[in-house]
Amino acid sequence: MKKRLNILCVLVFVAIGVGFLPFVYAMGLGLKMGWQHVGDTSTDWEQDFSQIVNAPQMHLMAVDADSLDFATVRNAVSGSEVRLWPGQCSVDVAVDYPAWFSVTNTAVHLLSVVLLAVIVVLFLKLIVRVNRGQVFEWRNVRLLRWLGGVELAGSIVATTMQIYGASIVAGQFRISGFAPDYFSYISATELSIGLVALIAAEIFAIGLKMKEEQDLTV
Repeated sequence: MKKRLNILCVLVFVAIGVGFLPFVYAMGLGLKMGWQHVGDTSTDWEQDFSQIVNAPQMHLMAVDADSLDFATVRNAVSGSEVRLWPGQCSVDVAVDYPAWFSVTNTAVHLLSVVLLAVIVVLFLKLIVRVNRGQVFEWRNVRLLRWLGGVELAGSIVATTMQIYGASIVAGQFRISGFAPDYFSYISATELSIGLVALIAAEIFAIGLKMKEEQDLTV
């Protein structure tokens, strides 16, 4: 049983690592582009790269079939021109974010890293206790409650900032026939993980309460 539990825990950390792969890949591309321009005195590539990195992203959905404004791109395989349906895209637009939002958004990104570290530590503590045979204890209930609460709170705060940021972009840039898809910013997976941890905590709490009542009646 413990071996199976440990295997599942390893898979959890593998899944977390896989989640970081896009960021690592993006960092690798940035380093590669920078290395290719070592010694280049021109600042054009720096401006282009900065625009790509800082370009605001938009999630869009079609709302008016009669006024859809499609972009046209070249198919590198066939060489033909094709229409592009913008579902999620980055736009080269200078968005005027409020100063408080820029500061808060940076703080939220840093807080997300801290919360991830807290979640990993809480998870490790829980697994270590279970491996030691300390399963049905109130401390485990508290660990699960903290784990679920941190995951849930972090997800809600991050999603709120993303949706608010998208609304600022939408107020300064629009594509004919499309509207912002705010629902796509909601991560059902992250919310579900937090709720499952809280449910597990309450199941443990009910079991411990029943055990204590039985001990008192003996």
